[in-house]
Amino acid sequence: MPIEHEIRDGALLWVRNPVTGVISYVIDVRGKSFAFTLGGREELNPDPPPPDPGALRNAIENCPFCPGNERHAPAELMRITPGEFPEWNGGAAAEGAPWVLRVFNNLFPRIPENLTGGRNESYIVVEDPRHFLENPRSVNDLMRTGALGEEHFYHLIMADVLLMRHVLANPTVCSVIIRKNQGRESGASQPHPHQQVIGSPHPLPIVEAEARAARDNPALWHELIDLIERIGLLIDRRDGVVSYASPIGAFPRSYDVIMPEFRGLMTELTPEALRPFARAIFRIIRVLGPLPLDYEIHQGGGLPLHAHINGRLYPYSNVAGTLNLPSQLVQNVAALRRALSRG
Repeated sequence: MPIEHEIRDGALLWVRNPVTGVISYVIDVRGKSFAFTLGGREELNPDPPPPDPGALRNAIENCPFCPGNERHAPAELMRITPGEFPEWNGGAAAEGAPWVLRVFNNLFPRIPENLTGGRNESYIVVEDPRHFLENPRSVNDLMRTGALGEEHFYHLIMADVLLMRHVLANPTVCSVIIRKNQGRESGASQPHPHQQVIGSPHPLPIVEAEARAARDNPALWHELIDLIERIGLLIDRRDGVVSYASPIGAFPRSYDVIMPEFRGLMTELTPEALRPFARAIFRIIRVLGPLPLDYEIHQGGGLPLHAHINGRLYPYSNVAGTLNLPSQLVQNVAALRRALSRG
């Protein structure tokens, strides 16, 4: 079944998510007040008072993901050192750090160990030793994924590939998800930048639902990309990777990055073939900057390799299976393309 939607006078009115059934309606929310839902965002204050050095120091000393505090986290599985990543640009800010990326088991497994052969298949990937940005203006001026740099993010994705191979060596695991939460609104439980990699004994529900929708409509992803181009939401298309603002995302500001012709796992791609995919994800995250966000990388089940990225700061209203998209979405995408073109 083709993707259900309606376009009038060249503009999208509504579209039904073929996976979840949620209908997104495009409405004009420019006159709506979000004073209550956007309150309390002191970290976005352009001129905060100088931070207390003691508070900054205390945050680092009590963070289990910071260098020197490794004993407060589970036993390490792997790391990437500065010597293995000579291009790393964080040396001055984290002088003496013995690692750039670090992997260990999540203290709280997302899936019970007795379902994965007695092995904890939930992992934390600490993305960088730095807790704060350089010259932080408050305790909320945290290091973030978008500040890592494109090459650093590529190394992060390659670390995920190594970790995936370890997870998939467990014969009880058949599905792997890569997930990132940034900021309180996204549900992140630690402020230090990190990812989660989770192995599951069964196809993960949302991936299974996407695969089912693709079986029902084998042209689904190409139809979606065609619709995206028609309504002006395409961000970029190059090197076999397409990125766009998604009108069927979980939030009003959702973005997808997809390799429409590759249906497999990241572990099956060469490092150079994976680079454009990592680059496209990072470019969107870099523009989102410090905003709360999450992303998931979905793979397997006959699906094209793809990532869903959600900006979580913006208010949304999911009511009775409907979602409101802002009417200025096309203008927002044009602004995003301009930001990306400036590098």
